[in-house]
Amino acid sequence: MKELLHRIQFHDDQLAFKAFYQQQMFPLYQFALAFLKQHQPAEEAVNDVFVKLWQRRHTLHEIDNIRVYLYVAVKHTALNQLRAATPFEEADLDNVQAPQVRFCAGAEQRLLTHELQDAIAAAIRMLPPKCQMIFKLVKEDGLSYKEVAGILNISPKTVDAQLMIALKKLSASLQPFLQHTVV
Repeated sequence: MKELLHRIQFHDDQLAFKAFYQQQMFPLYQFALAFLKQHQPAEEAVNDVFVKLWQRRHTLHEIDNIRVYLYVAVKHTALNQLRAATPFEEADLDNVQAPQVRFCAGAEQRLLTHELQDAIAAAIRMLPPKCQMIFKLVKEDGLSYKEVAGILNISPKTVDAQLMIALKKLSASLQPFLQHTVV
């Protein structure tokens, strides 16, 4: 990622920017979709952030953590779109619905049966919205507690507490299924 950012900042490399966009777009799109609930506005929010990033490419060195910067920028863009659409309602993170978590097939996950994957996805959908969002950002997008705290404007302890709630609920939801599948 550092090499791409270097090429973007110092060489105005459009191919590097395209590669960076393709790496980062999907998780940011899912994040925007959790706020906006519609595909086109979510895509527009992400694209707006990347257009501004390209316009300010010569100042990339001023950004400490590009991933956190992108998530925060997408969050603010999405919330601004919501405010413009409904000026009297304040967006509430507790009511934001995270999109269904999409698992990337790794070696261990390929061993999971289709039924277990469905049970996991259903259990995740049953989580409270804030737990679902934090679970996705930490477990799927690989962000640290501190990064998630910065993105959602909450404390790292809140991230930890919400993740613990999510894991306990997932464990309880999956326990009956796991007892029947153990050989």
